[in-house]
Amino acid sequence: MKEIDNLSQNYDLEFKGKVRDIYNFENDKLLIYTSDRISAFDFTFEDQIDGKGKVLTKMAKFWFNKTKHIIENHLCENTIKLSNFLDDRCMIVKKTKVVPIEAIVRGHIAGSAWQTYKKNSLVNNEKLTRKYNKYDKFDEPIFTPSTKAEVGGKDININLTEMKNIIGNELTDKIYKTSLELYKFAYEFAKKKGVIIADTKFEFGLDNDDNLILIDEIFTPDCSRFWLYDQENQKIDFDAFDKQFFRDYLIENKWDHKQIIIPENIKNEIISKYNTAYELITYEK
Repeated sequence: MKEIDNLSQNYDLEFKGKVRDIYNFENDKLLIYTSDRISAFDFTFEDQIDGKGKVLTKMAKFWFNKTKHIIENHLCENTIKLSNFLDDRCMIVKKTKVVPIEAIVRGHIAGSAWQTYKKNSLVNNEKLTRKYNKYDKFDEPIFTPSTKAEVGGKDININLTEMKNIIGNELTDKIYKTSLELYKFAYEFAKKKGVIIADTKFEFGLDNDDNLILIDEIFTPDCSRFWLYDQENQKIDFDAFDKQFFRDYLIENKWDHKQIIIPENIKNEIISKYNTAYELITYEK
């Protein structure tokens, strides 16, 4: 695509992730391009979902601006016009030293947490204090960090003690408290819009003054589990409208960890779910 070629010609590629390509923009800034690629089970597919990068970028920008009262983030004002296509899919951000931790917060028991809990009543190697059924809401949100693997590698679940051994006590405590505060704020905000954020993950970095700031993405359908919430009847529809739909499709079709052509109806369903999440939470089309 011409726009992507122009990015590569004008800026040096710093890092290519599963979904995002990161370019050196200025001395202290990066340009993050969010592609239409989709990943699942630590595997990135070559076939793409048209429009996915656009809705992810808009959702991330919305939440970055909405949560600045809790913690500063890496988003900068974009004063340079790239193109309509790229402006919708790019963020100009501060350079940071990335903290090598995935900060995961769970408000409900689902996904991998539910699978491990079924086997041994543990979540992140910790015994839960009472019995839970699938999708139950925890009495309080729980923090279940993991390592941040290189592209192609697998994240490893760790506990707080292991996290402290990796990044230190002070930084662990800051990330722990900030992650829970972010989640609780967004959970209540989204619930009023008819969305339950069942779980999510955050990434953090340190700026030039060693201040902790929020980076990457926040509360998007790629990094969060969304359920519809019927406010009038106070009931949750657990049919996820996020990336879980695609994971379920792969499982049902006994995917063998190889590249596939994603059927058009599956692509349409994925982008429809992503757009629904964005529209409900932001009230924007």
